[in-house]
This record gives sequence, structure tokens and C-alpha cells, in this order.
Amino acid sequence: MAYVWKHPSSPFWTAVFRNDQNVWCKRTTKKTAKTTALALALEWERAAQLGRDRVLTESLSREIIGGILERTTGERLRQATLREFIKEWLRGKTHARQDGTAVRYGASVDRFCEFMGNKADLPIAAVTPHDCQRFYDHLAEQKLAPATLVVELKTISSVFNHARRLGLIATNPATAVQLPDRIRQVKRQTFTPAQVQMLLDAATPEWKTAILLGYYGGLRLGDTATLTWGSVDFTGNKLVVETGKTGDTLEIPMHPTLEGHLSKMAGDSTGPLCPGLAAVPIGGRSGLSKQFLAVMRKAGIGNNAVETGGQRKLSRLSFHALRASFNSTLHNKGVDQEIRRKLTGHKSDSVNDRYTRTELATLADAVNKLPSLKP
Repeated sequence: MAYVWKHPSSPFWTAVFRNDQNVWCKRTTKKTAKTTALALALEWERAAQLGRDRVLTESLSREIIGGILERTTGERLRQATLREFIKEWLRGKTHARQDGTAVRYGASVDRFCEFMGNKADLPIAAVTPHDCQRFYDHLAEQKLAPATLVVELKTISSVFNHARRLGLIATNPATAVQLPDRIRQVKRQTFTPAQVQMLLDAATPEWKTAILLGYYGGLRLGDTATLTWGSVDFTGNKLVVETGKTGDTLEIPMHPTLEGHLSKMAGDSTGPLCPGLAAVPIGGRSGLSKQFLAVMRKAGIGNNAVETGGQRKLSRLSFHALRASFNSTLHNKGVDQEIRRKLTGHKSDSVNDRYTRTELATLADAVNKLPSLKP
């Protein structure tokens, strides 16, 4: 039977027990209390006995470890299943992110749980790098675009990173998956002023408001649809927008065209500017994104879709292009990037650069500033 022993020069008790090879061994318990050290020694001996009898299962191992943790620290071992942990993780993300982002996260983790089958009801520590690799291969077989594959795996990886920070797992199994080194980035386009006018002429009243907010305010589709009259400050001639994606509050001066339009339709001080759009989700077959593409088709504007390496094509022109048009037009009119970032809410120059398209006339104006020389 296991017992404990303490060297005269050490403050810690040493456990003495037979290991899984039936050999007497010594192991420090790192405990100064004899009763706690003896409890730990007995648990080690129990695990070794089960190992010798070849009946040590994962369930029994966790039970033993849990017993050790509770006896030595008073804490219970957390044994959240993969499905339970993902549910809690997703709840936190739903509170912190924009609705569209939360929906995308939910779709990704639901696919992973479905793929894992019965293993989703085992402790999260049971997931292996091989499981994550098989999931990646499963997605690749569906001919998803490389960029989509990366987003899916990064979402799953963030779940395991959170579990690792909480001490539930030692390593993140998703990091073992080799992702594509180079992904073809599709450069989005911007609308010309003439195209924006075509959109306005083809749009319904609420979509006309949304288009003006996107073009003159640089707002995302979700923020546009949910913007309320409380965000419109006619006295200060500005929009005060709390962005759904980051939670930041932006103050955007109103362009005369936008201010005039909103003045004519001013309504309920607490309700949304576009109540019909606010009731519709962004994604889905009949979502706002699809509705805007229908407005584009009615206006005679193509979405210039391109192949991305997957089954679907990516639209180079969409509602988000209005945000890029807002930023790019300001850039081409000489507005400093720092000012543009304050208006768009971009966190860095590199992000803002992705929304900046430099017109040839702007480049030509720069070249023409060089001194003229006689050939």
C-alpha cells in the first residue's frame, strides 16, 4: 500500500507506491501537509493498479485526476464536452460581435460538431489534430474556396485557443492543420458617381436611404439597416453611429445631399430609418445582400463576380463597395488617411488601404508635379 515519507532537509512529502510496471517508485508530491500528500499517493497508486490491470480508460483517468484536484486544491475538474464548450464560447461571441459575424461563427462550429459526431459529446480534450485535419479535408472535398477554408479553420482554432487559455487543454489541435500558404485575394471595386445615381433611380424609398448612408456615410450594411433616428443629429449636422462590428462610436458629418434627404423624411425619434430593412437578416437567399444585388440588376449594373477557387463566385461590387467608394472618393479628393480612418472607423492604415482605390487622374496629378525638363 502507498505511503508517504519526508526527507529531513525537504519541506515536501514524497509518495512511495508501486507504478504501472509493479515497481516501487518515489515521487515528490510537492505538498507540505501529510494528509494531502497521502491522498495524492493513494490516487497515484490507484491509477497505476488500473494500468497494470489494463482497465485504465479515459473516463477513469479523468475521474482519478479529478479526485486528485479536488483533494489537493478543493476545486472540481472541469469536464465540459466539445459541444457544451462551443455553446458557451459562441454565447460570448454573440454578445461581443455583430449579428452577421455571430451567425457565421455559429455556422462554422455547427459544421464542426456535426462532423465530429458522437465525439462532440466527449470532453474537449478528446479532440486530436487528426480530427481537425479530417475536418479540413472534408471541407476541401466540398470544393470550398481556399479563403473560406482558412476562415473556417481559424474559427475552430479560436475555440481551442480559448479552451487552452482556460487550462482545459494543453495545446490547440487545430494549429497542426496546414493551411494554404497563398490565397488569391479578390480586389473589390468601387461605384462611380454615375452608378450610384443609377442605383438611387432604381431603388425603393428605404433602399434609397440605405444607399445614401452607404455612399455619404461609409456605413456597413448592418449599421445602415439598423440606424435609428436617435443617431441623426440635425442640430450638429452629423450622424452618431455605434458600429455593430467593433462597438465604436463614430461621428460622421452629414453631406448636404444626405442631410436634405433625411430632413424630408424625418420620423419617429426612436425608430429605425429603414424599418422594413431592419426586419430582414443580412444573409440568406432573401437577405439584404441579395436584395441589394437585385437593385443593382434593376439599375443595369453587374456585380462583376469572379472565381475564387471554390464553387461560388465572389461579387466585386456589392453594398460594401459603397463603403469603399466613400473612402476612395475622399482619398482621391486629397483627404488625409488619418481623417478617413476617423470617418470609417478603421483601426489601421493597412485596413484602410484595402478600401482605397486611387484613380488614374490622381496618379497623373501626382506625376505632373515633377519639374519639366528640356529633352
